[in-house]
Amino acid sequence: MVAQLQWPEERTPLDQRCLTIEGHVSETSLDLVRAALPLERPENSAILFLSYAFADIPIGRRYKILFPKDHPALAVSTECDILAVTQQFAKPLDCIPHGWKTICLVRFLAVIPEMIRALPTVDAWTFHPLLCLCDEETRMVHLKGR
Repeated sequence: MVAQLQWPEERTPLDQRCLTIEGHVSETSLDLVRAALPLERPENSAILFLSYAFADIPIGRRYKILFPKDHPALAVSTECDILAVTQQFAKPLDCIPHGWKTICLVRFLAVIPEMIRALPTVDAWTFHPLLCLCDEETRMVHLKGR
């Protein structure tokens, strides 16, 4: 089933097109939502708490840039795909809904970047996003804004 996107990325200003990551989902929290995620997880994947989505983001969306929030000059290249999405009610979603905080299975095509591995493992959303996933165009806007 293809997601019906009500708020596509194009409706969001370029400087706001970042998926923000709060941390790894703890085993305790994962036990509560496990049924909504694939049983088999690819190598080089992580289950992450994501902060408020800037748009409706379809499953399969690929991101290529990762940087610490507010520090785009420290960006690293990566390639990662959103593979699965859920939330606290353990219902699988067909996209990351605009304005929602979610739990996502993210697959990194190469190795998991050190910035991702170094994230804290948390039991819930922290309201303190630490990292941003975006495209090069969005990163360049952030760099020019500094």
